[in-house]
Amino acid sequence: MQECTVPGSPVMSSVMSDAIRTTISDYLARFSANDRDGWLALFTDDATVEDPVGSLVRHGKEQIGAFFDESHAMPTSLELVADGPAIVVGSEAAFRFTIRVNLDGAIFLLSAIDAMTFDDAGRISSQRAYVDHASMAPES
Repeated sequence: MQECTVPGSPVMSSVMSDAIRTTISDYLARFSANDRDGWLALFTDDATVEDPVGSLVRHGKEQIGAFFDESHAMPTSLELVADGPAIVVGSEAAFRFTIRVNLDGAIFLLSAIDAMTFDDAGRISSQRAYVDHASMAPES
């Protein structure tokens, strides 16, 4: 694959971009599969999570694990479904997805955008979620 460079933009190898895209895919899949340990393995030890933006920032895997537990406590199941490609620039990425929430058989949808930074191994060092919970609507 040939690299395309744009003046003023960070140069990133396709290998690193692919690693970040793989991490994002695993992030969505493992969260949806309720794979707490596998999901947490995608984060650096000192990662931060602000989900949603404006809420308490979680620091480190213990607090991020608590966020995972809280997220999965009420719904019967949660599914995160990618809604388009991840945009990767340097060691950062943003992507849109739909949260499919199953509450005892009633399905609700919620749109979200995550912005993340990554370390050199492609692990998540920070995650911020842009979510408007008031926009949650029943699946049609």
